[in-house]
Amino acid sequence: MADAGVQETVTGKSMVVDHGLAGRLARDHQQKKQTGLWIAGTAMVLLYGLGMFALNGNVRSLVMAGFWGVLIAIGFVAIRHLGTQKLTRVVEGLYPTGDRLTVTVTDAGLTVTTSTMSLTVAASAFWRISTAPHSVMVRIHGLIGPAMILPREVVDDADIARLRAAAPRIRRG
Repeated sequence: MADAGVQETVTGKSMVVDHGLAGRLARDHQQKKQTGLWIAGTAMVLLYGLGMFALNGNVRSLVMAGFWGVLIAIGFVAIRHLGTQKLTRVVEGLYPTGDRLTVTVTDAGLTVTTSTMSLTVAASAFWRISTAPHSVMVRIHGLIGPAMILPREVVDDADIARLRAAAPRIRRG
């Protein structure tokens, strides 16, 4: 918060939304989200296959584990693809192609503005801010998924540090 005699000057960063932005943001979110699922699925298949082989010594147990491993991999890929498609449509609705997107970061929080909406979130509501190659994901207390997925082009490292410094007891990530 600025002193009464000092006025804080804030300028937002803007970009024109291109056709591929929604896909890039959705892929970043899905990559961050499913790493644990892949690790858990692989561990389950290995435990199943090696455990059954250790119990009965039959090679068919390893073949069955491989079969289940392929099924789990196909399931994960399908789920990821469907999730990416759904999130891409949501992001396209929030950030229409050709529209100007402006993100303003202050010590008090974050404001996102397009021609269709303007959203301000106080830094005190932030739970976690995570970064990916093309996006910055802002999570808020009480929500399961990210509240905002912002393009990396309009949020630089200094903005992320500023938000993390302003937010109380934020989880780093």
